[in-house]
Amino acid sequence: MTQFSDVDLYYLQTGEHTNLYETMGAHMVKERNKILGTEFRLYAPNAAQVFLVGNFNNWERTHEMQREVDGVFYLYVEGLKSLETYKYLIITQQGWELHKADPYAFFSEVRPKTASVTYNPRYKFKDDVWMYNRVNYDFKTSPFSVYEVHLGSWRQKVVDQAALEADSTACYYSYKELASMLVDYVKENHFTHIELMPITEHPLDASWGYQTTGYFSATSRYGKPDELKYLVDACHQAGIGVILDWVPLHFCKDAHGLYQFDGSSLYEYEKEYDRENVQWGTANFDLGKGSTRSFLLSNLKYWLKEFHFDGIRVDALSYLLYWRGECADENINHTAVDFIKRVNALVHAEFKGVVMIAEDSSSFPKVTHSLEDGGIGFDMKWDLGWMNDTLKYMERPAVYRKYHSNELTFGMYYNQSEQFLLPLSHDEVVHGKLSIIDKMNGDYEDRFHLARAYYSYFYAHPGKKLLFMGNEWGHIREWHEYTEMDWNLLEFPIHQSFHQMMNYLSGFYREHPAMWKYDYQAYEKGFNWVKIDADCNLFAFTRTAEEDEVLIVNNFNDVDMYETQLNLTPDTEYKLVFSSSILPMESFSIFTNEHGDTHLSVPRLTTYYLQRVFPETPKKKKATRKTKKVEK
Repeated sequence: MTQFSDVDLYYLQTGEHTNLYETMGAHMVKERNKILGTEFRLYAPNAAQVFLVGNFNNWERTHEMQREVDGVFYLYVEGLKSLETYKYLIITQQGWELHKADPYAFFSEVRPKTASVTYNPRYKFKDDVWMYNRVNYDFKTSPFSVYEVHLGSWRQKVVDQAALEADSTACYYSYKELASMLVDYVKENHFTHIELMPITEHPLDASWGYQTTGYFSATSRYGKPDELKYLVDACHQAGIGVILDWVPLHFCKDAHGLYQFDGSSLYEYEKEYDRENVQWGTANFDLGKGSTRSFLLSNLKYWLKEFHFDGIRVDALSYLLYWRGECADENINHTAVDFIKRVNALVHAEFKGVVMIAEDSSSFPKVTHSLEDGGIGFDMKWDLGWMNDTLKYMERPAVYRKYHSNELTFGMYYNQSEQFLLPLSHDEVVHGKLSIIDKMNGDYEDRFHLARAYYSYFYAHPGKKLLFMGNEWGHIREWHEYTEMDWNLLEFPIHQSFHQMMNYLSGFYREHPAMWKYDYQAYEKGFNWVKIDADCNLFAFTRTAEEDEVLIVNNFNDVDMYETQLNLTPDTEYKLVFSSSILPMESFSIFTNEHGDTHLSVPRLTTYYLQRVFPETPKKKKATRKTKKVEK
């Protein structure tokens, strides 16, 4: 059996305990792999009494927990095994009775039920090679393209209404069932990583997991925790990394959750103004409290150590950096900034090769700079400015785009200030924002033409890549968490050809170092503007890495461009390797003279990729051994 010492309590209260999940919550006690019973441990310093209640005792007060150390309650229940439901009945010092789920539960009941469930993890990972190689992974000089997925709506089973009424999760595939389908699809489409929208337990489907009640509990909507491990393992064996969406800002206020947990603000701010997150109807974590810091640091370590996730995407960072997200120097939340630095330090010290990604809409400086350099320590930051600007440009009629060329070029002015990831995420296709296709200006066909050119520009622009599911084949309907993606659209030629183009772009991106090797040294050696013609909505640039150079020419005008002049490296040849146009591609090459001048015609709403042709290096002849004739 485990023990919780005064030293453990000290580190918990000072915010430095990072392994609480090993002792807190419900743990099986075994002898030679036989489960003898379960021990329970809870931190509730404001509680006068705590009872363990569940199906095993008809939810009666027959199992009172005892104080182990100050504020920590303990109970061992002999014979209690895996998959038993339970809660803690907390009697506060004020005399209130609170039925609370276990903050450290590894498993939970399927919503709308709210009890915790004892669980005995047994899965053994088979990804030793992946984990060994991950230690030396360098995302900066590697292709990095992410497929963002909401597991419940990517694919759904066909079930009748009666089955759905009997089991509201009947339409969902399990983690294990999704493994083969999702892994094969992601691999076929050349993505390097999958990002899972939050899979921690949450009561409301419409929150998408961003309002959590079970921070250590993989949501039971899709099966058991070991099945989630199976999914991650399957990804690793296929060469695919997995990123977890993590929410250390706020939590759900449902009665069974963390809110006012033991009758006090154990995890949240004391003052209502700081505590209440009006935008989302949640409670903000008080990251200055030791118990909160230890809880979240242990949670982060749990997912990385026990589930082998390869990256963490921190949600809504600006609301952590600034009080209530109000971005001004006087509103900086220095306590939260300090905590986030601690998070990044922990990950980079103990989990080499794991990438830390910030979803940050602010201009807070040095988000992706090292701690030693005075930064916050993230590896990447979502470039939400690039996303907003470029989509705004595409929404405008072509005749007005010339007045807003900075919306396409501004991203390169600040590109080297941070290490950016370009996101076209779930947030851009919900709540009346329209799908990416519907954001494009023009009639039905022109929207597809413009989207094809836009995604071609997206893959060529410096910065790592993220696409939300459905973007890769031109999903039209806004995303909704209750409904499966409209896969039937792939039966239509316009969507099928769109998918084929995106598959090619994704593969081209991975195969060509010019498109990713110097993302974070772009102006030094990886990127060069060739032409910016705002009046004609034409933008051309090169991406370069050693003897791999690609010329990208974007015509975002709704008329053909004839014989536009480009200034390139003198005496060079470029061969057309890709056209976003839906028309059959005609192969051609362009040649520059001794001054680097050349002329190129580009169809309306089209992006060209032209590969530079380098002269072949003459092969050295093998030295032959000469023999002298010897006279007899």
